[in-house]
Amino acid sequence: MLRWLALVLTLLLSVQAGEDWNGAWFPNAPKALALEAGETMKPVDNALPEVDIAKEKKSPSRIMMGIENADCDDAKHGLAIDFDPYNVTHSTVYMCLEPKADYKGDYNMDAVITERNVPAAYVANHKCMNSSIEYAERIPSYGTHRPLWPRYGEYRYVPPQRWLHNSEHGAVIALYHPCANKQQVDELKHIVKDCLYRHVITPSQLPNKDRPFALVTWHATLEFSVLERTIVEAFIEKYALKGPEQTHRDGQYDHLLVEPAKVVSTEDDSVLCPKKQRD
Repeated sequence: MLRWLALVLTLLLSVQAGEDWNGAWFPNAPKALALEAGETMKPVDNALPEVDIAKEKKSPSRIMMGIENADCDDAKHGLAIDFDPYNVTHSTVYMCLEPKADYKGDYNMDAVITERNVPAAYVANHKCMNSSIEYAERIPSYGTHRPLWPRYGEYRYVPPQRWLHNSEHGAVIALYHPCANKQQVDELKHIVKDCLYRHVITPSQLPNKDRPFALVTWHATLEFSVLERTIVEAFIEKYALKGPEQTHRDGQYDHLLVEPAKVVSTEDDSVLCPKKQRD
């Protein structure tokens, strides 16, 4: 009898301990979501708690996407909080200011895929241009962003607060450090442009010396040191078009747009990488 009472008491204390936990659960409490074999995951700090997810999804005050609003975001005013395309001092973000030899790449360094477990109920917030947006991850693959997204294509530079919205629509974002090998940069651009219409290509200070190239989709990133076509195409085929808001509608932001994207298969990218070399 005493043993039975002790067991019941232990169970009650365990339940109470769980109920009294005031810390954060990620992505869900208490179960964890499994990754596919061979992939890595880093902890994510900028996810919304479950209560906030539900609140935001039901809230009529959530800023609508794709609607130009001079009091919020018209893709013309207040841009400097992220990046001012008309201020020469901001141009350093897409300039190589370090020895290029430091970013030449290493053939012995493996490419790394980081997949984040974004809860299915997560709804990314839209912030107006009067509020700054910071990310917990060095290269964000989901999170708060601007209401208006960039037109698809290649840019001299696009800030992450803009291109993250494109990834939410299923796009692939190709990043390369300004000091990266130019020949490999040009080849990467060619591969991405041949794979899908929904792409944004931009130099960025986010990739590091070890891996000066990165592809970003909603919830996943690929970082690599030296370009390998098969790895890039395989990532695009697996992770593109996975954003929660599937639309091929072009964006409104087009500052420093170098080359607008062209339709590859269809506007919906019904076939990814159609020119891929098949064995």
